[in-house]
Amino acid sequence: MIYARTPLAAAPWELYKCLKKYTTLDVSLVNQRFRYSDGRSFPYHLLLSSNNLDVRKVIQRADIWHVHNYWDRVLDELRGKQKILAQFHSLPRQLNWAELMSKADISYTIKQPLHEKEYRLPGLPNLIDPDEYLPILRPKKPIRIAFAPSSKAPIGSLQSKGYAEVGQILKKIRELRPVAEIIWIEGKSYQANLEMKSRAHILIDDVVTGNWHRTSLEGCCFGCAVVNKREHVPFVYASLKTLEERLLWLIDNPLILKDFQERARMWILQNWHPMEGVQVYLDVYRRLLNG
Repeated sequence: MIYARTPLAAAPWELYKCLKKYTTLDVSLVNQRFRYSDGRSFPYHLLLSSNNLDVRKVIQRADIWHVHNYWDRVLDELRGKQKILAQFHSLPRQLNWAELMSKADISYTIKQPLHEKEYRLPGLPNLIDPDEYLPILRPKKPIRIAFAPSSKAPIGSLQSKGYAEVGQILKKIRELRPVAEIIWIEGKSYQANLEMKSRAHILIDDVVTGNWHRTSLEGCCFGCAVVNKREHVPFVYASLKTLEERLLWLIDNPLILKDFQERARMWILQNWHPMEGVQVYLDVYRRLLNG
């Protein structure tokens, strides 16, 4: 049983789908909430409420609880002899980790550089299925640049994506290159968010902290040129200081832009496909049951 208090940018949902598709596990996903206060909503499997006895039975019958980010009091009420896998998505400075880690038999974070550094835990891959999220045929012009900040946290916070700063850079890009179209993604449902990203030629993730997020993986699925602050194939490296220059370079060099788009799609097919990724989770589940 996968449990998540909040949607966590659909990471538990995508994991649930991949486990259902690529394994024979009897797996369920239970959320307490499927939307955030800013209007973003996400798909779900089962919702837990105080009077939903069927969902409580699903939780109680499970051999493994894969609990994401937070431990909730209701889990104390329902716990029997289940093995507990904790997995952390939000960075530890949000103080979400201590109680869940104390309840868990084993703890992991997600396989993203800043999370592994801050938690000092091994990471499990943030699964997404590139066979489901496919590139679309995009017109050569306008060249669409998408940014989904997800947070207005200021520079200096580990949650920051440079909301205001990237916004100013994109405004300037639009003035310098009328061929560019900016797609600003904020407060949208998961489905609308993905649809807007799929239309982008260039997708900006995190050019502030040196981390990367699900946005980078989504961009690779859609065959976007993915911009973040990681010197790692297949990404386009940029910092706040160099973002304007790098975007102009991509806009002015369509063959280079196309090359980065093709690299991104090829990379996720070869290096992040859930057919292999689910095996990492299966190995952890087996160790839990046999440990």
